[in-house]
Amino acid sequence: MKIKRYIGKDTQEALLKVKMDLGNNAIILNTKKVRQKGFKKYFTKPMIEIMAAIDDDNSKSRDRQLTKIEQIQQDSTNSKNILPQKEEMVTGLENKVNNIENLLDKILNIVGTENKGNETGSEETGSQLPQVFQLLYNNLLKNEVDEDIAKRIIEEVAKKSSSRNIHDATIVMQSTIAAMLGKAEPIHLREDGKPTVILFVGPTGVGKTTTLAKLAASFILSSNKKVGMITADTYRIAAVEQLKTYAEILGIPISVAYSVPEITNEIDNYGDKDVILVDTAGCSYRDKQKFDELKNLVSVSNADNIFLVLSSTVSSKNCKDIIKNYDFIPNYRLIFTKLDETPVYGSILNTKCYANKSLSYITNGQNVPDDIEIANIDRLSKNLLGSLS
Repeated sequence: MKIKRYIGKDTQEALLKVKMDLGNNAIILNTKKVRQKGFKKYFTKPMIEIMAAIDDDNSKSRDRQLTKIEQIQQDSTNSKNILPQKEEMVTGLENKVNNIENLLDKILNIVGTENKGNETGSEETGSQLPQVFQLLYNNLLKNEVDEDIAKRIIEEVAKKSSSRNIHDATIVMQSTIAAMLGKAEPIHLREDGKPTVILFVGPTGVGKTTTLAKLAASFILSSNKKVGMITADTYRIAAVEQLKTYAEILGIPISVAYSVPEITNEIDNYGDKDVILVDTAGCSYRDKQKFDELKNLVSVSNADNIFLVLSSTVSSKNCKDIIKNYDFIPNYRLIFTKLDETPVYGSILNTKCYANKSLSYITNGQNVPDDIEIANIDRLSKNLLGSLS
C-alpha cells in the first residue's frame, strides 16, 4: 500500500493531483485544511491537504498503463494509420480501470458495514473501534469523562459520521457534547419589583463565598443593581469575616443569620433591594445535623434561584454522591469553580449528565469580580474534545 500526501489551493486542485499521480484507483483517507509554515504565511488562505493511498499492485499496473498510453501518444505523431488501434487500446485500459474501481467500492462497502456493526453493537466500545473513533474515545477518557458517558458520545458519533473522515467525526462529536451540556442559564431577575432571592449551597471548600462576592460585584458594577447579602455560614468565623470584607469594599449591607427563622426576617428587611444573595454553610451529607438545617433553610427561604456550587476538581464518584444527596432541592442550577486548577473538564460533563440540571456560571480564579463568566458551552465542548495530534 502506497500512501502519499497532496496539497492544493482548493479541494479540486488537490484531487486533480491525486488522480494525476495515483489514478482513479486512489483511496481518499483524509481531507483537511492546513496552513503553510512561516509567520507571514499564517495569514494567508489555508491550503487543502488530501491523504490518499493506492495498492502497490495497482500502482505498478497504473505505471505500466501510463507507459503504454505515453507510447501510443508518441507513436501517434509518427503515423495516423494506426489511430483506431490506439483508441481501442486506450478504451480497453479505461474499462479495466473502471472494473477495478467497482471492485474496490464493493470491498469498501463490505468493510464499512462490518465496522458499523462493531461501532454500534459491541459492548466493549474501547477495544473494537476504528482508529478515528478510538482516538476520540481515548481523548474523552483523558479528560476524565465517565466511561459510560464516553461510550454514549462515541456511539452517537459513529451513527452520524464516517470512521474514515476525522474532520467530520470531530464536528459531530463536538456537537454531541454541546447538546449534552445544554444551554447555559444565567440569573434572571424578577420583573415584579420584588427582590430576587438567590441561594448558594454546596460542599465545604468549593468557593461559595467568593463566587457570591463575584456575582454581587457584577450586579453592582455592570447592572447598577441594589444588592443585599446574608450569610448563614456561622460555623466558620473566617467565612463571615470574608463576606463582611467584600461587603465593605462594595459598599453593600450584610446580615448574619444564626438560625433558620432569622433568614426569613433578614430577607424581609431587604425588601428594597433588587437582589438578595444568601450564603450557606458548606456541609457533608454525613453531617446529619447540618444537612437537616440546610433542608429547612432551603424550604423557608423561597429562593427564586438556587445554585449548587461544585469544584471542577471533584472526582466522578464524589459527583454522584453529592448529586444524590442534594436531590431534595426541587430545581437548581450548577456553578463550577476552580477551572484554573485543573487541565481537564470531564467532571463538568459528568455532573451535568448525572444531575440533569442546567449549567450557569464557571469561575477560573480568585479575582473579584473578574474571574467569573456564564458557562461557554462551545469552549467547554472543544476542551472535552481534546487534542487530535
